Amino acid sequence: MSIKPSRAIMLSLLLLILPACGKQGAAPNEMKSDHHTTRVQVRDTNPAIVSGHHNVQNLQMEADNLANIAVKVPNVSRATVVINGAIAYVGITTTDRVHSKKQVANVREEVRKHVQAKIPRYQVRVSNDPRIFKRIQDIGDGLRSGTPINNYRIHINDLNDRMPGIRK
Repeated sequence: MSIKPSRAIMLSLLLLILPACGKQGAAPNEMKSDHHTTRVQVRDTNPAIVSGHHNVQNLQMEADNLANIAVKVPNVSRATVVINGAIAYVGITTTDRVHSKKQVANVREEVRKHVQAKIPRYQVRVSNDPRIFKRIQDIGDGLRSGTPINNYRIHINDLNDRMPGIRK
């Protein structure tokens, strides 16, 4: 009992094409030929999505969303965010209307509250220091270009020292 080469090629192509055309949750399909029946399991999975893990691309989108939330706070002109584990480091620049240290502290706290309220799973740390803003921006740019977060471990440790969490 042999299969003609043309049937073997068609069967192989069918086996390759059917999984891509299936619907999620569909029952296994049967393909019948003259000589035998083959069961094909049809799955609709996206290999770009990593279930149960933070995808680097998704993490960068979330960091961008946090920056957009921070910029919406009054008197914030720019914001940049890097997420490392459960901590979101937010660098901000304030508008020219903010002059006193008290006003700056109030803006930082408002940013922290807004970002924390929108995405509460992160501990939010905010700084308006231009050097810290630049460092967060540089780390974020590096991560977007594919550099692993572990290459920035020294910088992240420095951010932890310069941007301590809220003490209760």
